[in-house]
Amino acid sequence: MLHGLVYTVESHVLILNHDPVFEDRLLSFFDTEEGLEIRVVRSVSQAVLVLIAENFDGFIVEGPPAAAIEAATVGRQHFPSLKILCVPWQRPPQNLLDEADRQQIVLADGTMSTKRLRREVMHFVQSLENHRSVPEEGIDPCHSLIGNLNQFSAAEILQMACLSQRSGRFTFKSSRGKSEIYLHHGSVRHALYGTLEGEAAVAEIFRWRQGRFYFEEGLISHAHTVDRPWAHLLIDNLQKLDETLDVATVKIHQ
Repeated sequence: MLHGLVYTVESHVLILNHDPVFEDRLLSFFDTEEGLEIRVVRSVSQAVLVLIAENFDGFIVEGPPAAAIEAATVGRQHFPSLKILCVPWQRPPQNLLDEADRQQIVLADGTMSTKRLRREVMHFVQSLENHRSVPEEGIDPCHSLIGNLNQFSAAEILQMACLSQRSGRFTFKSSRGKSEIYLHHGSVRHALYGTLEGEAAVAEIFRWRQGRFYFEEGLISHAHTVDRPWAHLLIDNLQKLDETLDVATVKIHQ
């Protein structure tokens, strides 16, 4: 009964276009494409938040040369294994070309004919299927991410990861030391910071305002030290943080 059935897996692509209403040349390439799911964002910050919250196979950036390559570079810094295509509307100067090469960003000449540009963009999209692989030991390097806590707080990062039902390990590093939070299908399962475990460790991590974080998709903890839903953890710890800040403010004014 199942003989002859074909199963297709859609490629999931995020496109950053600052002006998708009037500058939609690239977007028009995807109107008739099947087996492809795209999402369009208008700013770098929105792109990073969406990439954190969802798994994408590729990231395409188009726009003026400096802005486009800068946005692609930001994407690379946060997502070291993500495949990125940059399509500047004009030819970039040599220093920007060199930067794109250092960041392993694929460039397509946005000044070429529509037919040639479409061929290059579709070649990039097709390469995403080959980029998929079965992760070893549950780790998926294509969906790892890196970032700074001065750009996004630990609470924001955790909230987005839980809402997207992610499983894996967050590692946070700062002058205070190293901490870890494990997620399992969008729930906080285990947290560790020094001698602290569970909710106490989560509360400490939420206080951090500087440092870096790294998320590895698919790493699961056998330890289970957190039982409450992530939303309860988030609300309780943010309330405690607000109370701490209020007390600190009162002492300063005294």
